[in-house]
Amino acid sequence: MRQTELLISLSNLENNLNILRNKTQSSIQAVVKANAYGLTYEEVLDVTENYVESYSVITLDEAMELRKLTNKPVLMLQGVHEENDYKKVQEHCLDFVVHSFWQIENLNKFNFGNSSIWLKMNTGMNRLGFDRDDFFRYYDFINALNSREVVLMSHLAASNDIENPQNNHQIATFTELTKDKDNRKSLANSGGIFNFQKSHFDVVRPGIAIYGGGGRFLEHGLKPVSKLRSKIISKRKVKKNDPIGYDGLWIADVDTTICYVPIGYADGIPYFTFQKDVQINGKNFKTVGKVNMDLIAINIGDDESIKVGDWVDFWGFDTDIGKLSKEFNTISYQLLTNLSGRVAKNYLE
Repeated sequence: MRQTELLISLSNLENNLNILRNKTQSSIQAVVKANAYGLTYEEVLDVTENYVESYSVITLDEAMELRKLTNKPVLMLQGVHEENDYKKVQEHCLDFVVHSFWQIENLNKFNFGNSSIWLKMNTGMNRLGFDRDDFFRYYDFINALNSREVVLMSHLAASNDIENPQNNHQIATFTELTKDKDNRKSLANSGGIFNFQKSHFDVVRPGIAIYGGGGRFLEHGLKPVSKLRSKIISKRKVKKNDPIGYDGLWIADVDTTICYVPIGYADGIPYFTFQKDVQINGKNFKTVGKVNMDLIAINIGDDESIKVGDWVDFWGFDTDIGKLSKEFNTISYQLLTNLSGRVAKNYLE
């Protein structure tokens, strides 16, 4: 079997949920879109069920898959895209967001007695949601529909940046728009939970914080939940001035030894051509040359202790994945969700 795997620590996942639970008095809705940020629904829900009150995803297919695993509310964050899908919403007792005019037209044709409708307003992110006047125009219509409840929501655009004035502006706008409404309210995402207590309202919606997040999240005791590693399958001695890999982009400046591991951009590693740190048996080494679709080269110099079959760690349980992602000019969300189905997932208690 190809020895490339993502190890997932369920104890670290539980640690993060405990911290979130102790950080807020609000109901917690776990954001588990994209197959629980790439960690797989079934195993993640085995842990989260004891800590959260509801879940949210993006697509109808995701929501129906989740419904097989939990009886708790499941919210579709982009709402329903086709009128015929409302029948599946009814059948599976799913909740959905309404954020645009076209989603309203056919709502009164259906009975949503087993569903919550989440009415989304634009408070400054200018992505999804009704502007102020339109929110007031449609609120009474939505609130009068036959549904389990109507929840009012928006989304913070810059909650990881405590100094960004947009946060307080959005919180103030949301508070003003909803102040006379008896509905439950939801605004805080992961950053909002830790940085802006005023944004908690009735329901908080953590995503990346559940999975370790990186960056300032680690200051609150959150722990990375995953470790990506691959076993060395080849060692090759090369001479000074020998080129390595496609286009000979890297050229050895001394006699050295190159190892290869079976992981590449088809597995979700971002394509890069610079040298990047990896760990083998607790020692740091550099990748060299271009990332291949299925292979990465590592320069181990004259270290004779490194053998075929040794594990190479690309990130670990002590890695700030937020900081690591910046080295790839990306974000931690993408590193986690881009890992392909070729990467085996193994779970640790």
